This record gives sequence, C-alpha cells and structure tokens, in this order.
Amino acid sequence: MELGNIVKVSVRTLDLESSPIQVSVKEESTAGEVLQKVAKVLGIHEENLSLFSLFECIEAPINRLRDQDIVPFTTGLTIQKWCFGLAREEQLLSRNVDTAAIRLLFLQAQADVREGKLHPSLEQRSKLEEYCDPSFPLHGRYVQLCQTLQDYSSVRFRDVIVERDVCVDNLKIPVGTIIELNVTLSGLRLVTGDTTMSVVWSRITSWTNVKEGIHLQYEVYSPETGSRDILAVQTIQAPYLLATTLEIIAALQKEHSGPAFHTSQVHREEEGTVTHWDNVLFQT
Repeated sequence: MELGNIVKVSVRTLDLESSPIQVSVKEESTAGEVLQKVAKVLGIHEENLSLFSLFECIEAPINRLRDQDIVPFTTGLTIQKWCFGLAREEQLLSRNVDTAAIRLLFLQAQADVREGKLHPSLEQRSKLEEYCDPSFPLHGRYVQLCQTLQDYSSVRFRDVIVERDVCVDNLKIPVGTIIELNVTLSGLRLVTGDTTMSVVWSRITSWTNVKEGIHLQYEVYSPETGSRDILAVQTIQAPYLLATTLEIIAALQKEHSGPAFHTSQVHREEEGTVTHWDNVLFQT
C-alpha cells in the first residue's frame, strides 16, 4: 500500500509571542487528526480535547474545522476554544490538573479582554493584571473572573453587512448598514452606533446558508403581529457564523436533554449539502 506524502502543518495558539506548533501529517489529513497531534505537543489531556477546535485565521476566524474536514492548507490555522457551556470549563478549572488546557482557556479570555469583547470594571481589570504576573501566573483565576462577565460565552462578528431592511420590535436597521453581530446563548444581538437590536432564539424560526458561502439569512418571528422578517447578513466569516449558530443551538438543546436536530428539520440540496435549518427552539 502506497503511503501518502507527509506535510508539515503549522498551528498557532492565541499567544501572539509564541512560535507556531508544527506537526507532520499525511496529505489530506483531517482536522481531527491534526488536532490530536497539536494537543499532544501542547500536553492537553485527551478528555479535554473536545473543548477546542481548529480554525482558519486567528483574530477573526473564517471557519471552524470539524473533525472530519480535510485540512485545507498547511498554514494559517489556530487552535482555539470551542465550548459554550460553563460546566465543562468549571470542571476543568476545579480539577486544576490539565494546565495546558487551562492555559488555552486563559489565552482565549485574555484575547477577548484585549480586543474589547469583554468589559471588566477597573477593579476587575486590576485583578486580571494581577493574575497575569509572570512570577506567579494564575491562569485559572483569570478565566474564572472572565466567566462572570457579560458575553463570555459568545462570539462577536465585526463588519457584518445587513443586506435588506430589517425591523424588530419597532427598531429598524436599513440595508447596507455595517453592524457588530454577537451570537450568544440568549440569541442574536446587532449593534450599530447607539442602536442595539436583540433577538432571542425562541423567536428565530430558521436560518439559511445562501449562495457563495458569505451570506446567511435568519427568519425572525414577531409574536405581536404574527409577521416574519428576514435578517440577511453578509460576512466573510459566514461559515464560522453558521458553525457558531449550530453549536449554540446544540448546547442549549443538550441542557434540555433533547436532540439538536431532527432529519425533518434540515433541508438539503440535491448533492446532499445542508442549506437550511429549522430552529428546534422556536416558540410561537
């Protein structure tokens, strides 16, 4: 049997001062296989590997690679947190054994503070700086404090373009507006200037992955009028936005001990690609 060519894949952490991790894998290896090798280099325990995933790009990931996805290139990959429930993180932190996994959680939280996604008070910021003291770093404490901040378990998408007028609860965002879109455990939050529009998951009936892979549409139900509006957005991060939506819905369903999706709730193209999902959390 002929063996495939061996290639070196570089994967960065969110430690911007560290060198990339290089692992040798066969051509067309899956993200899961690369992730396993990277975790071994970092020293992450096997039972905690599901807290993390591989992503394309660093500060603004374009996509999250599923375990079965073929790694598309040998550079430009990062290992980052992929977890929206605090229970798993709290278990990891309380045991305080897997220092490599805790450090990755710390790097994620530190990046979220640095980039302005998390907003600690002056007192909290002072504590965070104390926990970063290189002579006695307390990475677990840093993460635990960040877990108390709003939007910790969320993903922020910047420079998202609204592709059609959308009106929710008498708030209107016109077509062409560039927004910040926050995907949280509560729902979607759109921010532009002084305007904030929030849509809870139970009011989102479905979402659709539209042409070219940079467009997503969410159908939003208004219980007051019984009408439905479309939140259509364009972003180069659309694959990552879709993955985040699916993962958060799955996490919320798991909390209620229910399946994430039934086969009747997804719609496929003829070649089998899923393009539309009905939201199992939607309530009229």
